[in-house]
Amino acid sequence: MNVADAAPETVPDLPGRLGVAVQMLAHAGKISGGRGELTPTRLTALAVLASAGPMRMGGLASRLGVQVSTMSRIVDIMVAADWAERRPDEADHRACVIAITAAGIALIDSVRQDTATRLAGCVARLSPADIAVLEAALPILETLAEQAACRTSSRDESAALASQGIA
Repeated sequence: MNVADAAPETVPDLPGRLGVAVQMLAHAGKISGGRGELTPTRLTALAVLASAGPMRMGGLASRLGVQVSTMSRIVDIMVAADWAERRPDEADHRACVIAITAAGIALIDSVRQDTATRLAGCVARLSPADIAVLEAALPILETLAEQAACRTSSRDESAALASQGIA
């Protein structure tokens, strides 16, 4: 029986196995090459800013599933490295938004290229049938990644509203 044809409950610990595989892929080639203070969390923050655009500290913290105080320390390091910048919030001049800089975008591009190069060798060693399965699964994996990010964000936002007596 093909795993793709199996009902989710018949595949032992599918979510757990998927999570471990994704983490192993993400950390397979630890970030190196003169990137100094770049950690997986900082890289994720930069990727969020690159895809979603400038946002307030609380929104970024929510997306990453960390406390605002932790996010503030992360942003301080990213700003010092010139990967991100604080800008006035056009909607509320008392607040600021965090935005990725040109140097941050170049860093993201470099990491993506390094990752693509590293994974290309692994993918090239797969059989044509496995490549076809991977290609078919990619949109599903991308959707799962987006859903997981949104679920974390909406759960954190719901908790924040509840703590304020709004939800």
